[in-house]
Amino acid sequence: MRSRTVFAAFLVLALSAGVLIGLAAPRGVDATKASPSAAADIEEALARVAQREAWLAEVVTASVSGRLEGAEIAILVADGASAADVDKVTTALKDAGATVALEAALSADWWTPELGAYRGEIADQVADSVIGAEGLPSTDVLQHAIVQALVPDAVPAGAEAPGDVGVEFPDDGVAADRTAVLFEVLTRSDLLAVSEAATGPVDALVIVTAQGPEGGGTMAGLAASVWEQYVSATLVVVFDNGEAPTVATEAITHGATVAITDRPSVVVATEESLMPAQVVLALVEQRDGGSGAYGAAQELALIAKP
Repeated sequence: MRSRTVFAAFLVLALSAGVLIGLAAPRGVDATKASPSAAADIEEALARVAQREAWLAEVVTASVSGRLEGAEIAILVADGASAADVDKVTTALKDAGATVALEAALSADWWTPELGAYRGEIADQVADSVIGAEGLPSTDVLQHAIVQALVPDAVPAGAEAPGDVGVEFPDDGVAADRTAVLFEVLTRSDLLAVSEAATGPVDALVIVTAQGPEGGGTMAGLAASVWEQYVSATLVVVFDNGEAPTVATEAITHGATVAITDRPSVVVATEESLMPAQVVLALVEQRDGGSGAYGAAQELALIAKP
């Protein structure tokens, strides 16, 4: 029933767009010189489209209501993502019944290509405090460190949680708790800033990003695939004016290189009225073991199946 409802909403929006095309002034004719009758028709059509878009937003909200009931969601905000876009994602999750249990911001240092050596130094510094990352490249170690710093008692699937560790800091003495060690190093290095701290496990991760540097989408995809070892669903949401922003294409390309069980989904959020359903239904699909990439670009599906 939900799928039929959403499809009907899409059809209405398409028909509305068709009305506007049919009533537009002919090519080469100044629309401001159209007859009063034609101008009135255009204004009426615009009003109908606005009304139907508002109705579509209500239908989208209804179609995802309760689909994430009880889920505890972590949100990571990549450098450059606007507060308004983060709020849109947060609202969509809450409308679907989820709780945003964790929100943290990743600085530009997290994905700037020129700072790879700096990130490697940080990874080396925390490696002994990271569980389940032995033998991994420094980039992977750092992503595991971020998860374990933000989520209490988090360990990757199949790993055993050890006791606390002691790490000496030059100025502040000894930090006895492993999570505190990781958190302090990552925040001191300005890679990470936390606005909402998790108090327990989380069920899913959403990375919110705008356009970023070359390789930024690969970093976002890698981070999400690491989180797949801790949570049941991961999603990268890319806000951009273009249909195929580089961050999204890089994340999708990276996803194709990892096992389906570790593959995050990607939403290219260019259609504001559809974004809530795209985000929520992509997470539902992830939770059920699937994965996909969604957006208005020709090669992508518009939305996950309800």
